[in-house]
Amino acid sequence: MDAEKDAIIYQLKSKVHELETANKAYKKSSDIARKNEFRAAGIILLAVGAVTSVAAYLTFGYSSMANVLLMVGVGSLFLGAIVVSMNTERFMNQKIAQHLNLSSVIVLDAFLRDLRLTHNGIYIPSSRTSGGIKIFIPLENAYELPQDAILKEDRAFLVGLPNAAQEGVLLEPLGYHLFRYAKDELKVKWGGSEAATEAQASDDRDEPSPLMSLDRVLKDTLVEGLELADTVTVTYDDAILRVQLHDTPYIAVCRSIMRDAAQVCRQIGCPVCSLITCIFTEYVDREVVIKSVQSAGGDIILVCRAS
Repeated sequence: MDAEKDAIIYQLKSKVHELETANKAYKKSSDIARKNEFRAAGIILLAVGAVTSVAAYLTFGYSSMANVLLMVGVGSLFLGAIVVSMNTERFMNQKIAQHLNLSSVIVLDAFLRDLRLTHNGIYIPSSRTSGGIKIFIPLENAYELPQDAILKEDRAFLVGLPNAAQEGVLLEPLGYHLFRYAKDELKVKWGGSEAATEAQASDDRDEPSPLMSLDRVLKDTLVEGLELADTVTVTYDDAILRVQLHDTPYIAVCRSIMRDAAQVCRQIGCPVCSLITCIFTEYVDREVVIKSVQSAGGDIILVCRAS
């Protein structure tokens, strides 16, 4: 029995090492933006502004249009300078980013499949862990969530525990870094108790309720912040959250993961679905499970349930 457990632990460590390597490659190369697009538009505006300003200077006093040309020229120069400096990130081809993303997810899918981890992952809020959201994938049908003391430990493989029903794998969600980015860089705020307090304080001003706050948080993060969809539809009823991302540029990656890494899609979610589940988990401060993921046209539909 000990030899078998040692073999399982060695296999787990090998798979985790492969996953970490793939994730590092993805993180290093996934800094995507549109700097070149902004720069080209800014340069054109600067050129138009320069030409117009020179024309206005040369015709000043000879033409009634000189003042208009001068205003247009100065405005174009000013706008061009702003547009050139709008984006400081590097640009990456969307196809390259798609394949880099898919590579790490396929490694994780093989990890789950080879270890025969068939149960849906349970998202655990940071209030029960060492400060970050975790996913627990149990080994047994009749499982129990590990004690908080175990969840706070820095370990991925929960094996050899006194209570075999608590054994499983403890992972960081694929969307957790996007979650942290939205929280730290985009300054998005969430948390059920925090939202409830804010809503209670604003009742006299007819401000949104906590439910509407969750709706707003998801829309601000997915549409305005990360630009993962043109619009988002959110419904929340009886602990069931349904989020539909309309016309998302992520749809090609989503379908590739559904095809090539179906177990990841079904059990723990791809980076985008995982991001949404992380936000929901932290908002309700309870365990959350992904119930279904579908793609329809250019939309992604995620349904998850809080315990």
